[in-house]
Amino acid sequence: MTAIPDHGDRSSADADQRARFSAAREPQVFRTRTADGDFPYEFYGLSPIEGDVIERHGSVTTYATASSLGADDLVALVRANSEPDAEPMVAIHQQTGALLAFTDRVLWWTKVPGQEHPMVQQTSFKGDDGQLWHWQNEIFRDVDEDGKTYDWEAWVCVAEPTPTLWTPAYTARSEKQRRSTRARNSYQARMRGYGTLDAGADQVDPFDIYERDQWVCRLCRRPMNPAIEWPDLWSSTLDHIKPVAEGGAHTAENLQAAHWICNIRKGDAWGPGKAEPSS
Repeated sequence: MTAIPDHGDRSSADADQRARFSAAREPQVFRTRTADGDFPYEFYGLSPIEGDVIERHGSVTTYATASSLGADDLVALVRANSEPDAEPMVAIHQQTGALLAFTDRVLWWTKVPGQEHPMVQQTSFKGDDGQLWHWQNEIFRDVDEDGKTYDWEAWVCVAEPTPTLWTPAYTARSEKQRRSTRARNSYQARMRGYGTLDAGADQVDPFDIYERDQWVCRLCRRPMNPAIEWPDLWSSTLDHIKPVAEGGAHTAENLQAAHWICNIRKGDAWGPGKAEPSS
């Protein structure tokens, strides 16, 4: 048997997600989407179930349990070397009849029609027409409705392997985390300059503040253009209403949208904003 290469935190579904995605569902057909789709492949959950069909660029793989195929020797092999009640799945390539057996992240066995020794692991092979095929564990990283990460993994037989792919939802979440972490780190670096070494700071995405303030600079009251990027003087920045020099917190309540040039001109002055002190 061969362990699927470790992908670190890509195997990130928690117990709740595993329970939800393992709930009973009907088999589905997962196709390659048209070129104008936001993500190239259909999928659902963590992995295929018995009866699922996956089509990738015209190559079709179906799935069944080893028991349903009468592969008692394979079932015995897997259970003797893993959990006593393990149920191996078999991926079946429709174009060539090639088979691959797996459980979770472990590849157990492959079979190519006509090969002399079927109980081997052969992840690349040629079909009768000379076409080279590859068994690949495709991995798509996504987030659920609560924003929690999980991965879809499926052994598919394809002519051209694909890299691990991120869905638009996961990409957006990653960008959100990157922006909020960069803003927090910048604030903490400034606080260290004022002598506070371990300043607390919230994870605040600047875009959330810009959206809240309707992309209007709270200092000059003129619109901010989302397409303008730093270091343009009219790019969008976060302004601390109570200035950092006075220990202003890095929280949504103490942050407001501002043009970079307006923020520079304001310097270490207060507001304007709800946190501005009364005179």
